[in-house]
Amino acid sequence: MKIPFLGKLRLHWCTNCHVPLIRNHCSSCGSSGQKVQVTPPGDIRPAFKGDVTRISSLIEKQYGDISGQIFQKMIENQILLLNKVPYIDRMDEIYFLGKVIGLLRFNPIKNDFEVVPRLALAKKLWHKDANSWVEVDKGAKDPIKKGASVLTPGLLEVHGKISLNDPIIIVCQQEVIAVGLAKMTDETMLNAPKGVAIKTKYRKELVSFESVPSSSWKNIVEANSQSLNSLEDEAISFIENTAKKYENVVVAYSGGKDSLATLNLVAQSDVPYEIIFADTGLEYPETIENVKLISKAYQRKILIDENETWDFWDRFEHFGPPTRNSRWCCKSAKLAPVNAILEKNFPDDKHVLTFLGKRRYESIGRSQEPRVSQNPWIPKQISASPINNWTAFEVYLYIKAKNLMELLNPLYLQEFVRIGCWVCPASSLADFSIMKKTHPNLLKQLTDKLSKIKSNRDYPTQYISWGLWRWKLLPSKILNLLNRENVTYKIKDSSSDTNSQLQFYITRSPSPCALGGYSSYLSANQMLNLELIDKLLPILGNSEFNENLDILSVSNSDRVHTDVFRDGSIIVRENSIDTLTVSAIDYAKTVFRITYCDGCGVCTFNCEEDALKVDEGKVRVDHTKCTQCKQCNSFCPLLRYRSDASYFFQEK
Repeated sequence: MKIPFLGKLRLHWCTNCHVPLIRNHCSSCGSSGQKVQVTPPGDIRPAFKGDVTRISSLIEKQYGDISGQIFQKMIENQILLLNKVPYIDRMDEIYFLGKVIGLLRFNPIKNDFEVVPRLALAKKLWHKDANSWVEVDKGAKDPIKKGASVLTPGLLEVHGKISLNDPIIIVCQQEVIAVGLAKMTDETMLNAPKGVAIKTKYRKELVSFESVPSSSWKNIVEANSQSLNSLEDEAISFIENTAKKYENVVVAYSGGKDSLATLNLVAQSDVPYEIIFADTGLEYPETIENVKLISKAYQRKILIDENETWDFWDRFEHFGPPTRNSRWCCKSAKLAPVNAILEKNFPDDKHVLTFLGKRRYESIGRSQEPRVSQNPWIPKQISASPINNWTAFEVYLYIKAKNLMELLNPLYLQEFVRIGCWVCPASSLADFSIMKKTHPNLLKQLTDKLSKIKSNRDYPTQYISWGLWRWKLLPSKILNLLNRENVTYKIKDSSSDTNSQLQFYITRSPSPCALGGYSSYLSANQMLNLELIDKLLPILGNSEFNENLDILSVSNSDRVHTDVFRDGSIIVRENSIDTLTVSAIDYAKTVFRITYCDGCGVCTFNCEEDALKVDEGKVRVDHTKCTQCKQCNSFCPLLRYRSDASYFFQEK
């Protein structure tokens, strides 16, 4: 699949001032910059101290102390940029002087980062006492320069300990001619009579390391001052024009760089505003402290909802870890608190304008979203994105120019690219690897839970080490990795575990009913709490609970009766055989929903009839208001990411 650009790429390089430009104009010297070729999706960002330290230490580890010292001297008083590119995990292109000089990537097999230098950097780093390089026969020089692999008969010397897929510098007659990836270990290379020892990757020199003047953030800000002013003016104009239609305005602050830039833009406008923060209960400690800092800096009390009924780890026990295909946690952890905040603080408003730090360069989904939209999960919220068309580099440049670095979440300086819930399945293995150093106690909470699942289902070690738990449906790149490494892994859906959660057997095929119409029998794998179920079942019809017989009966508008028994049996009846299966699924969903309801309240805010309320941590329906539209099932986070088939075992 071809990776698309998610927006216009506006990165240029001023050859006079030796700084990156966000537009084709340098405010310092007045010249036009050269366009920088960027790999899609194209969200360039600066390399901070943590990133630079990582790259330097890896070069030293891979190629030796002298190579590490050479690199540190080379980048002294210079700014490196990083560009996230497609890979099995995190991988960034490293930009120096406007050109790519290598890759920084996290290797899942090695469970560590590594640097893959391009030819120009390899030439700079190489010396005779370096590690991870090979010398080839002069007869192999020209074929390798044209792209041929390094074959064992052409090897003269192998230097250093080499493992499979290590980045290797290829040398011939004291000249670095290419960089490749090892397809053999050093021992195999020396002993194999034939075969591919190194797959050639880079053989073209794209950058020259001539002496250049020192660069700094001050120089970069000055060179981009006019372009930044244009960006800022457009965003503030958008904020003020959009806000004219609304009585109340809030800024959704998340603790991330994008929401910081958005908040500061709104603060510079003429628009009165409040700040809200959705505390998911899974925030990094640094984020919580950052929110307090923001409150003090902008002299505003931040509106927060303390969601005491929602317990992530309790739901984790029922459903297993959230996955990229099924983020059951997002709706309850993020949207429910926002619903509560807006309802509590703006009860009389139909809509509240909310400025968000969403950017099109973050994902394909966000690149297709309009700049202003209504959130389908939060009825009161009209979302607007002032920095929708900004790249990450432009955001950081704005933060630097406005002296906001002291307000930036410090996690960005520790190599984190994204900041949100620390347990998020959208995180890369690189993120979790960084957490081993920065937040070991938090990471242990997750790995302890995952270890139990791994043991109970007899999963391979890669379930944790490769983060296989992050997918319900494995992407092709992960499947290819499993096949290549001969790892057997078959996902066992938690819904197939009869001891873990509620499910139903369809015990009899649809048949004519003595009372008229047709009937089908469902059988749950556990006893049912009829008193609890009675709180929600009226969304399907008028309910009547017979305590003596332990039967909960429901009749719909067509006067068709369905009976729910405490032992788990449900007799579903319908006038038409065509609607019987749909009704059976509706009953299974509704019983499942109330059984595991944690009172997040998302459904209550989306009920147009105001028929749903949260009572003692569970949702309850007011049958006098309910129109039995059943739309609230569509807004339940428990049901949102489940297929109809997941509520049932195979037919008997």
